[in-house]
Amino acid sequence: MKLINKIIPMLIALGFTYLLHNSLGTVPPIGKLLSPFHGFWQNAESRSSLETTEEVLNIDGLEDQVQVFYDEMGIPHVFAKNDHDLYMAQGYLTAKDRLWQMEFQTYFAGGRIAELVGEKGIESDKFQRRMGSVYGAEQSLIGMGEDEKSKTALNAYSDGINAYIQSLSERKLPLEYKLLNYQPEPWTPMKSAL
Repeated sequence: MKLINKIIPMLIALGFTYLLHNSLGTVPPIGKLLSPFHGFWQNAESRSSLETTEEVLNIDGLEDQVQVFYDEMGIPHVFAKNDHDLYMAQGYLTAKDRLWQMEFQTYFAGGRIAELVGEKGIESDKFQRRMGSVYGAEQSLIGMGEDEKSKTALNAYSDGINAYIQSLSERKLPLEYKLLNYQPEPWTPMKSAL
């Protein structure tokens, strides 16, 4: 009897742990979201929005020093010595503040929302695909690629976003990724066109 009193609570705890760690239909794994080491607790803002700060960006691919000044509203002001570094820094900083929003918009425009939200997104995806958003983005990208400055800006911007994505650990993923239980894809110029 004593053994049964120990086994039943252990089985309940293991079952509960399994349920929290895995998706249940469209419900993401709540345990991952609540984890004190990787969950939403890690997404708390540490910088006060009422203070000004300055930093030197240190990301692979920059050709020279890039300084970023954050004003009292938390808005970054970028000071770079060349266009490549300016666009790369812009991509990095935009991703730092808006990665999930940017990626979600590309999924929507590309008719891929169902990949994130399941069957609920199929009608939206069908509509977007019928509208020809991907074809329009492909044609825009061809036009942008004909101008060397635009092409350089687009590639540097994508490199900046990818530098930010590569700097993320599971712990530092934006909250929305944790809620929907997926990882960001590498950024491409096509995503910018979308």
